[in-house]
Parts: sequence; structure tokens; C-alpha cells
Amino acid sequence: MAGPTPQEPLKTQQKCIAIFALVCCFAVLVALIFSSVDIWGDDEDGITEENCSKDCHIVLVENIPDDLSFSMDGRPHLPVFVGFHTLLDQAKHSVEVVSSAWDLNSWDLETIPSPAKQGQLLFQRLLRLKSRGVKLKIASSLTNSTELKALATHNAEVHYVNMTVFTRGGLHSSFWIVDRKHIYIGSADMDWRSLSKRKELGVVVYNCSCLALDLHRVFSFYWQLHERDYIPSIWSKRVTALYGKNNALQLQLNSTPATAYVSTSPELFCSKDRTRDVDAIYQVIQSAKTFIFISVTDYLPLVKRSFRGTSVTSQKKNKNIPRI
Repeated sequence: MAGPTPQEPLKTQQKCIAIFALVCCFAVLVALIFSSVDIWGDDEDGITEENCSKDCHIVLVENIPDDLSFSMDGRPHLPVFVGFHTLLDQAKHSVEVVSSAWDLNSWDLETIPSPAKQGQLLFQRLLRLKSRGVKLKIASSLTNSTELKALATHNAEVHYVNMTVFTRGGLHSSFWIVDRKHIYIGSADMDWRSLSKRKELGVVVYNCSCLALDLHRVFSFYWQLHERDYIPSIWSKRVTALYGKNNALQLQLNSTPATAYVSTSPELFCSKDRTRDVDAIYQVIQSAKTFIFISVTDYLPLVKRSFRGTSVTSQKKNKNIPRI
């Protein structure tokens, strides 16, 4: 019987090396994927586009500063403070919060003014969520907040988003998601001044799990950036937008047919199919037939400058520019 030729062991060795190399490449690829993104994403509590609620109730919430008095036509809106407490009353499983500020307790004040007591009361209710079996999850860009540390000691989960490394800016989003059913979106931060001393406006939407599910995907995007210094190139499908300007959610708001979707900014933070804020604003302007009312904190047309090699063109600030 003829023995193996000298070339056969060499070929076998080469095949083993090739197979080993392929296995190593596959292992590295899997490791990269799992290191860049939560493959499974956050649990969505069984809520899907097919079974979510579209029959929603919406309420405007507004804060008028305590020391500001002016005549108002019609009935005033629900105070922001009351809107937050109503959401906490509804909470049975989870409360997810994004806020650019956490200063409910006015730690820097020697004597606590009475308006700050609203912030203290809200903070205490957040602390007590644990005793009710309600999970509190917070996404924030603040890394040295006394209040966030206190909430974390009471079993709140806090994830930090390093906005400086991503955009050289800050996290300005402000919203709540309760039980994946009820939401708040507005200008008020978790700051006692937003509950008493500042003009704030927002909306609370109840029993609207379709819209809450989409907003939760924005929250999940922030959540997965915890302590990262880069935007992953591969994401879980559970951060992909469900609705946008070209496929808005068809729903009922207070028994009235309406459409809605969630937009975000900057573009770097827009996951797949998510509409940019600027495009949403353009769509609102272009679809107007009779009038547009605009209310903003500050009107600041940009100046021509270079940001990360990109030329940005605009005009100098002019306080006398009329608003539509």
C-alpha cells in the first residue's frame, strides 16, 4: 500500500490553518457586533405596531411663573407640576426620564424658597417609586449630579451620555415615558425653577402606546450610548424609528383624527428612518395654510462660521426680527 505523498500533510495543514482563520474572523466579527450594540435591545413589554393603542388623550401642560400676572382668555392649562404627578399616579411598571437638568432640591440655596417645594415633592415621589415596584430609568449627560447619585442609591438605573465627545454640545431632550403607554414631551427640565419660576409648555399624552413605543426607541438610543465615546455602526432594530414625516402615525387625539411622529436632533443621533428635527419643522411650515404661531426660548440666527470643517451660514442675532 502506497503511503501519503509529501504534499498531502502540507495540504491538510493548510486546510486546518484556513479553517482556524475563518473561525477566528467569525469570532472577532461577533465580538465587534456585541461590543458595539445591544443586539437584543431593550424589552418592549410585548407592545408592537399591531397591538399598540392609537386612541389617545392629550393634555397641554403649562407653567406660568408665580410672580408673573397677566390677563388670560379662557381656562388656563394644567400646570406642568400637576402633569408630572398625574403620570406618577399612573405608573405601575416603569418610568423612563430624559432631562438636561436635575436640580429639584435647590441644593445651592441656604434657605429654600416656597416655590422650590414643588421640586422637592417631585423628587421624593421619584425616590419612592422603588417601594411601589416601579422601575426608574434615567438617561442624562450629567456625570456629577447629586440628585442622580441619590436616585441611583434608591435603585434607579442611570445611564450617562457623553454629549461632549459626540457633538461638543449638551443633551437638551426632555421627556418621560410611563409604562410604555403615557408620555410627556416639553420644555420643562427636572429643575424646581421649571415648576414655578419659568414659562414652560409641554404635552402629556395618555393611553397612547403606539407613540410611546416610538419615543421609547429614542430613549433606547440614548440608553445604549452609556459611557461610549462613539456611535455604533450597527444597531438593534429596537432603536429604528417606527414613524416619520413620510409615514406618520395615524391616531385619535381626544377623539379627533390626527397624525404624529417623533423627530430628533442632531443628525448624528437619528437612527434608521428617524426624521430630523429641522425636516419636521420644514414640514410644519410648508403644510401651513393660514398661519403659523411660533414660541421659542431664544431666537438666535447663526453666524457664518466653521464647525468641524463644515461651513455654517446664517445671520447675526437681531432682536427686532418679527416672528410669524
